[in-house]
Amino acid sequence: MREPISEEIRQMVASRARYCCEYCLLPERFAYIPFQMDHVIAVKHGGATTIENLALACPHCNQHKGSDIASYLPESGEIVPLFNPRRDAWEQHFKVVEGTITGLSTRGRQRFACFGQLLTQARVYP
Repeated sequence: MREPISEEIRQMVASRARYCCEYCLLPERFAYIPFQMDHVIAVKHGGATTIENLALACPHCNQHKGSDIASYLPESGEIVPLFNPRRDAWEQHFKVVEGTITGLSTRGRQRFACFGQLLTQARVYP
């Protein structure tokens, strides 16, 4: 059974993320459902419940990511690691055009394949 995440750790992770989803940048204050703690590397893949391996995620991003750590691109046959907010710079993989998130890199574009239209519909607020 997974160990519970303390309120202190939750607050540290949320503060580090500036209370925004670390995958789509949606501010938590605009969400109807509280944000969740995501294990960047899932426990089933050996990920630990540590500040370094936790990310603040909106329910949509957390649900769609699940325990995945990579995605298969059928057009190229590549297996591409998912965006990792602890290791990857968001701006290198995504950009915002007129309030809509688009992928810049293979990793950013595969995110759309993995999440469908989720990120293309996400809005970024100041």
